[in-house]
Amino acid sequence: MNILLVHCHYRLAGGEDAVFEDERRMLERHGHTVTVLESTNDVSGVSKALLPLAALYNPAAAAQVRRLIRERDIHLVHVHNTLLRLSPAVLCAAKAAGVPVVQTLHNFRLFCPNGVLLRQGRVCEDCPRQGAACAVRHACYRDSQPLSALVAAVYGLHRAAGTFRGVTLLTPTEFDRRKLVEFNRLCPTFDEDRLFVKPNPVTIADPGEVPVKNQLLYAGRLEELKGLRTVLEAWKLLGDDAPRLVVAGSGPLEGWARDNATPQVEFVGRLTRAGLHHAMAESQAVVAASLCYESFALVPAEAHALGVPVLASDLGNVGDAVTEGFNGLHFAPGDAAALAQAVRRLDTVRFDRTAIRAEAAIRISPEENYQTLMQIYRAAGANP
Repeated sequence: MNILLVHCHYRLAGGEDAVFEDERRMLERHGHTVTVLESTNDVSGVSKALLPLAALYNPAAAAQVRRLIRERDIHLVHVHNTLLRLSPAVLCAAKAAGVPVVQTLHNFRLFCPNGVLLRQGRVCEDCPRQGAACAVRHACYRDSQPLSALVAAVYGLHRAAGTFRGVTLLTPTEFDRRKLVEFNRLCPTFDEDRLFVKPNPVTIADPGEVPVKNQLLYAGRLEELKGLRTVLEAWKLLGDDAPRLVVAGSGPLEGWARDNATPQVEFVGRLTRAGLHHAMAESQAVVAASLCYESFALVPAEAHALGVPVLASDLGNVGDAVTEGFNGLHFAPGDAAALAQAVRRLDTVRFDRTAIRAEAAIRISPEENYQTLMQIYRAAGANP
């Protein structure tokens, strides 16, 4: 199959970029010819000034899609992220060319301008229920009313134009599917019979047998919605007896975090995938303290694939990823004392790492993931 993958990178790399690359490699390993159209929002000068217009409808991106479909004999277009620079124009172009179109919904941006249904550290569903003007009023996207208005306008325009009709949509979890259907019935945007669940691929750089140290790992963007403040406050409550906490990642809270961390906390920056998985394997547990629903709990999935338990906030997809006492422990989201108690409980619960790894292999195996994706491509109408 000749497949065109489309993706716009955010200024800070994250889980969406990892999924994009993993799926690209997975398709190529199975013999498909993959063409990539990539862009980035990390721009300056004239490109930055024109970004609002491009976000609404980028005719150059649409022209690129049309050209690649024609020149590469594309059988299917799979879109990951279009915000801001590519715009949903790429969907319009592919549909107009008569090629089946699939889009992975990595977040809730169809109904929520900030994408994560979070405001001031709490889950918020105001936009899907009351309209996106709520996001503008509260400056939910990048703490900016103009940018929030822009994102609200992008999706408002394309909802009205029917851009997402006829597109096969993928969501990584059943939790996300239920939420998206719920919101779609309040604000019709897509065809519900074209919404499928496909977990994100999880590939592991197996570190082999690694001795487990007296440490825990926090991995992810250093930002508010990932619960970093909760984690660092929990380590203060644990005091001098706290295990070492390795913080892997970068982001807007990094300066604050370094200034407010206890001596037991070590910041190692962004790690390679191999480095991250080695750090996971040598940790007693991974901490996933998200304050929002998340779209796919990638860090817990990677940890479980390595047999490592997860301390997870009991919310959305992060909470759903953990079975209490089997592959991790829950704590109340945003509750530092509850997280500190979960850390203390680690010494009282015996986790079977072999069983955790075996269960994860069944649930998120690469081959199962590939077969699911092929079934969805065929349902979308791909016919090489």
